[in-house]
Amino acid sequence: MQSRLVDIKDVTPDEVAAWRTLSDRALEPNPYFEPDFLLLSARHFPGYADTRLVVAQDGHAIRGLLPVAQFARRRIPPARVGMTIGVPTAVTALSTPLVDRDCPDEAVGTLIDGLGAAAASSGWPGIVSLDMFGSDGPVADALRRTCAARRRPMFAKEAWVRGLVTRSGRWGSPLAGDRKRETGRRQRMLARDSGAEVRLAERTLDASAVDEFLRMEASGWKGRDSGRAFARWAETTAWFRDWHECWTAAGRVHVLSLEVGDASIAMQYFVRAGAGLFYFRTAYDEEYARYAPGAVLLTLAMQHLFEHTDAEWLDSSTNKNNGFLLEMMPELRHIEMLLIGTGGALDRRLVAALPAMTNAAAAGRRARDRWAKLRSGS
Repeated sequence: MQSRLVDIKDVTPDEVAAWRTLSDRALEPNPYFEPDFLLLSARHFPGYADTRLVVAQDGHAIRGLLPVAQFARRRIPPARVGMTIGVPTAVTALSTPLVDRDCPDEAVGTLIDGLGAAAASSGWPGIVSLDMFGSDGPVADALRRTCAARRRPMFAKEAWVRGLVTRSGRWGSPLAGDRKRETGRRQRMLARDSGAEVRLAERTLDASAVDEFLRMEASGWKGRDSGRAFARWAETTAWFRDWHECWTAAGRVHVLSLEVGDASIAMQYFVRAGAGLFYFRTAYDEEYARYAPGAVLLTLAMQHLFEHTDAEWLDSSTNKNNGFLLEMMPELRHIEMLLIGTGGALDRRLVAALPAMTNAAAAGRRARDRWAKLRSGS
């Protein structure tokens, strides 16, 4: 098995086919690193146009793949870092590499060796950041083993949990008593006040769904101020339309809508990958905000997907501190911003020193806070 570096704009049709085969064989699915996410992102966004793919190649087969979207200088660590997420961040919610299920250690080791070779001979940073890495799965286990064997230090700069439900766990009945009662009450209020039936609709094959979703999202808080509604920018609008067409044609998307009579008041997108589903995007009509339409729809959507798909789990795909989805999906998935020293001795020493540097910085902040309190007399 050998490592290769491939600019995303130079990927050939044969390489795309091998990449898709790897996605189907991945030890852990990651739709955000599949070609039909990344190639579209590279086509539409400058923040992904220069993505480089680190590939573990075995003859004509690809056994591992890790995209590096950009190089950036960070304050911690004080060095250039290769980052797996570009701009906009909304099109990526997981940085776990695609790794063939039959050879995880060899594939991961080849990717790490490829990153080291790129740092030595191609001017790459000697530190890579897996910005939203799933730290509790078999790929993480393979990464820890191979990095330990190669003496490549790892440091979790940040760690958090996000919501998840599994078929063998809480998915069949995910909501706790208070949340379940409150969501049911809001649904009954909505039906009473509107005088219409409140129901879930599957709109995956509805040609008007994508336009309605874009309008709904832009009309709410995501369309104002610092919101990130796709319709606010021409490039994100075009990306979403292309993505919707591609993934619905492949049968990889569920578009679910909360209907009040003949009107849609909330819509949500779910993406299928491997044995699971990823919650991708949501929008709701703010005129109905007092009825919590997002929570009502997600409750009905989880029940629908549990009953009408064979998915084994549903990942909330959120960033940290999303209390709403932690409550709605009470099982937990562990995520890290993981730094790996892949380059020369200096880069490796820097990553190895980060725990002590971080502890010292935290101690300094605590001391400054105590001193400020003493001076203020509080």
